[in-house]
Amino acid sequence: MSLPTIAQLCRALPTDLVPAPGVEPGRTEVSAVHVSELVDPTPYLSGGELLLTTGLTLPDNDLGLRRYVGRLREAGVAAVGMGLGPHLDSLPPILVAACADNDITLLVVPPDSAFLTISKEYWAARSRSSHQELTDAITAHGQLVSAILSPDPVGATLRALSSAVGAWTALVDDTGLVVQVYPSGRAHDAIDLGARILEQELDARSIVTLPLRDESVVVLPLAHGERVSGHLTLGSSDAIGPNARRLAITAASLLSMESVQRHRADAADRARRESVATLLDLGMLEPARRLAARSRVGSPSDTVVVLAVRSSRPADVVEAVMRWCPSALPGARERAEDDAWFACPAPAPDLDRLAQLLQRADPQSAAVLSPPSAVETVHDVRVGLAHRLPGVEAGQVERSAHGRRLDSPWTDGLDRVLAYRRADLVGALVAYLRHRGQWDPASRELGVHRNTLRHRMGRVTELLGADIDDPDVASQVWLHLRSTGRA
Repeated sequence: MSLPTIAQLCRALPTDLVPAPGVEPGRTEVSAVHVSELVDPTPYLSGGELLLTTGLTLPDNDLGLRRYVGRLREAGVAAVGMGLGPHLDSLPPILVAACADNDITLLVVPPDSAFLTISKEYWAARSRSSHQELTDAITAHGQLVSAILSPDPVGATLRALSSAVGAWTALVDDTGLVVQVYPSGRAHDAIDLGARILEQELDARSIVTLPLRDESVVVLPLAHGERVSGHLTLGSSDAIGPNARRLAITAASLLSMESVQRHRADAADRARRESVATLLDLGMLEPARRLAARSRVGSPSDTVVVLAVRSSRPADVVEAVMRWCPSALPGARERAEDDAWFACPAPAPDLDRLAQLLQRADPQSAAVLSPPSAVETVHDVRVGLAHRLPGVEAGQVERSAHGRRLDSPWTDGLDRVLAYRRADLVGALVAYLRHRGQWDPASRELGVHRNTLRHRMGRVTELLGADIDDPDVASQVWLHLRSTGRA
């Protein structure tokens, strides 16, 4: 609660509380009005008071007066109101000088004015201030609630909080990245602060004040139980008082609720994306695109990168990858021990950012990322990545040579073979090459008639656009199939 200042009291009581000659009443706040005629009233003072006295027991010598005023200064007295009439007709010059030397505002209470009038006005001002602050607080809380219900809940809440407390505000996620900042000109400060917050390793109950150049910044967690999803910050070169902190706590609570609702919506969106990824994995591209359109999920692009992740925290990994690539399609995991996998539009986002997010989600995770590949080959590419993943060390994210396009005129043809779904052309090709073109052992491996194998290999040759019996072609195709885990 703000307190009445000396200047405000003088303006409210122009004939009852008058500044001494040459004294300018300042903006110092007055904590209370205290009347005392004691030689030493300091045991009954706590600091910030307007001390009213008639000077009945004031020392009658210069040294005594200076010691009296010195004790008042040590007690933190804000002002002295000298009541003229009962004992003194005028202000002692040494008292005027001593108050000036000790930075204590000296005021005069004329003979016809009562101390009670000053006390009544002070407490009336306190009451008006309390009522106004309560009104302002109710208004500010109402504006925060309206902001969180707006189409832009985060931005509107930061603006409302900034306006109410007179500080710049920002929302930082749990990786130290700035989500939004208001006003936008403080973005660099918010970025610096995000790095500082990460260093603090704050928990869900930590509300701290951090120095940032010539400002103080209050940092509040956005908590879901014991989990912290981000931090609300407000910074100012002025002290951030208790009222501002209470508003900030309300804003942080509202943003936490909004985050929970957004998380639930994200979970539903990820379930739809998982269904699309399942259709891609089954080679059903057109149904996958139709489902994506109906579910308002971005249609799978013609070229994708596939990511495979080994982790004991699959839910955290999915969240981390979706932050890295919001348009990623998370694949379904049939068993709890299965690796997580994702199909992402090519080209892939920053790999360092992915590594940072996965490290925070699970320090023991490992990941491998494919080069751009035809969307029809998602299943084969992710199978190849699954073979590569066990060799990746914990904490590492590697790029794979799997699925790289060969520098050959028949490369597009090989993509068509790999994407073919009406028959197992890839299995036929692998068996044929493994047995060096011998029909009988290759057909026995596949469990089909040799004529069936001949028919499938004829289709392979047609799609490939090259002679598979050419040693150069056969060797390159075999090495490619081996590198992708298909052979």
